[in-house]
Amino acid sequence: MTTFAHDEVARAKVLIDLGRIEAARAKLGAVLAAEPDNADALMLMGYAWFRTGEYERSIGYSASALAVFPDYQSALRVLALAEQELAHLAEPDSAQRQQHYDRALAAATRSAELDPKYVENLRLLAGIQSATDSATALATIDRAIEIDPDRADLHRVRGSILRRGGISVSDAEAALREALRLQPEHVDATQELALLDLDRGNREAGERGLRLVAQWDPSRADFVRETLAAMEQQAEAAARPEPVSRSVALPPDVQYVPESSGSNWWIWALLFGAVVVLRLILSAANEPSEPAPPRQIPAHIVPSLPRTPYLPPSLRPWPTGLPRPGVTLPRSPQRTPPMTIAPRAT
Repeated sequence: MTTFAHDEVARAKVLIDLGRIEAARAKLGAVLAAEPDNADALMLMGYAWFRTGEYERSIGYSASALAVFPDYQSALRVLALAEQELAHLAEPDSAQRQQHYDRALAAATRSAELDPKYVENLRLLAGIQSATDSATALATIDRAIEIDPDRADLHRVRGSILRRGGISVSDAEAALREALRLQPEHVDATQELALLDLDRGNREAGERGLRLVAQWDPSRADFVRETLAAMEQQAEAAARPEPVSRSVALPPDVQYVPESSGSNWWIWALLFGAVVVLRLILSAANEPSEPAPPRQIPAHIVPSLPRTPYLPPSLRPWPTGLPRPGVTLPRSPQRTPPMTIAPRAT
């Protein structure tokens, strides 16, 4: 590597640390134009693309650096970081996600094998292992802390593994507070502690910690807003009163059916049906064995008056009982007394 290339690569690294990614890529591009096989320039170019979220390009430059120098630990770490991010972006439980994770784990493992006492290799390996094996990740990060106990980021990784793996809340808090003791404005440790407070239901402390994260690192403002919005929704859902039916213990063989606005009439229908069935059962129990004859229902509910025989007008009685004018009523036959004949005189 020429002196010019060495100096430009060093300046590019400083620019990346300052966040001036475009300026760093310009310097690295000039170096690679003169020296295409410059492993340092290739590795830093891959890291510059990683910082801007271009993970596929980052992997390409890292692979090119490893093609020039296969045991280049920095290139292995950049490759592991980029593959890890692609694994996070892939669909859960997909083959693509598993492939990215396997490549990230292989690169981080190889880097730690090349220098097992370099804590940066162990820190990266523990972070990747925590995705599937919290116990192994915890052992890896504890080994790194034994090497460098005053490294704040190592305690932060330990707290994150304990919190996300659900191993021990108290140990997670102790690790994160140790990280903040060593570095009071450690953004990642502050964020992890805030999330831990939210997990424990300490909303006030969690909000305060997340607002500090957004203040110290404005690039995380979206994450903080989304987290606080989700927390508000959970609080509103918890404040809503539960339906009365949920407070009543149901028998094991009864399934709960959510209520709807039009479902009350079913309750009355079931009650009415139960009453009808009960009455039918009671009436059947009281009835004799032989069915009673059917009850005769009269055809007319209003009794009819008796009819009077029809009489012609000439024979109808007068209201006063007197015969009508011009009408002679038949008389009853009278017996004529026998006639007495006197004897004839001689």
